[in-house]
Amino acid sequence: MSTKKDKRNVGAAVVGLGRGRAHVKALLRAEGAELLAVCDKNRQAAEQVAAEFGVDAYTDLGELLKREDIDLVHVCTPSGLHTEMLLQIAEAGKHAITEKPLDITLERIDSAVEAFASRNLHLGCIFQSRFIPAVRKMKQAVDEGRLGKLVLGNAHVKWYRTQEYYEQSGGWRGTWKWDGGGSLMNQSVHTIDLLQWMMGPVESVVGLTQVRAHQIETEDLGVALVKFRNGAFGTIVGTTAAYPGFGTTLEIFGENGGITLKDNKITAWKIRGENMEAEEAEMLKNLDPAVDSTFLQIQDMVDAVRFNRAPQITGREGRNAVEIVLAIYESSRTGKEIRFPLKPGH
Repeated sequence: MSTKKDKRNVGAAVVGLGRGRAHVKALLRAEGAELLAVCDKNRQAAEQVAAEFGVDAYTDLGELLKREDIDLVHVCTPSGLHTEMLLQIAEAGKHAITEKPLDITLERIDSAVEAFASRNLHLGCIFQSRFIPAVRKMKQAVDEGRLGKLVLGNAHVKWYRTQEYYEQSGGWRGTWKWDGGGSLMNQSVHTIDLLQWMMGPVESVVGLTQVRAHQIETEDLGVALVKFRNGAFGTIVGTTAAYPGFGTTLEIFGENGGITLKDNKITAWKIRGENMEAEEAEMLKNLDPAVDSTFLQIQDMVDAVRFNRAPQITGREGRNAVEIVLAIYESSRTGKEIRFPLKPGH
């Protein structure tokens, strides 16, 4: 087994080789990173990926964490397993980045964040949509106040997933125990994160959820009305029952204009008093929606470890979208408007 690495590089491992394959490929490209090992409870999957990329294979996280040459662990397992693994990783003195959501309850998220903070370790959470050039352009305009006082923000995820999608990979998707929810917690959480990133903290939500087109425990349709702390309103729609799929839309409107994003492309940019024709043409030409945003975030995480700085999206940042989703679920169960912050127990 290899245990030697170039000390100039960050020794990395990936746990969970479904979504984790994208992390493996990103680490192989990342400057200052050295992929050393992969881990999956399915021995055949672990050994296959390890052989393909010339790294070591594990089926037990504890064994992997004994290696002194591993600095950073990527957690890409089902959502409900994240904190259990993160606590092991922190105890072993390693940094970590986890797939979204960081976990499925606020208590677990908080315990993971504290475990890393108390040991001066870095914890990141994958929300790669924040690294898409068009999204960053949109965020910059909002932060610069070019839209004026914010009025309305909409996050709509109208996707389709087959029943087979929920049954594959051990059937963890669409379960409360492992997925923590359905179309809101799994598919829509990226866009919900962007909504609160643009619009600011949420004050309250009123939501409804149901199962319309699948045989699953959790929702395949969720809607919510959102009130932000700044007084603006918003809407959230998240579904996997919109055959054959109608994409993702993020809209931000202010008193002086608005910007809309459709499937990572800016489709409208209208701001009072600005001559946007030339800028809009140049912007749309240069903002590639196909950019590998996962790679950009993983490079940022590698750099955070290399240069001992916080990643751009910390574990604490990963909490916000989960709190919104959990509030929608509570509102749907109780029929009440749910105010923030949520009470303990979520």
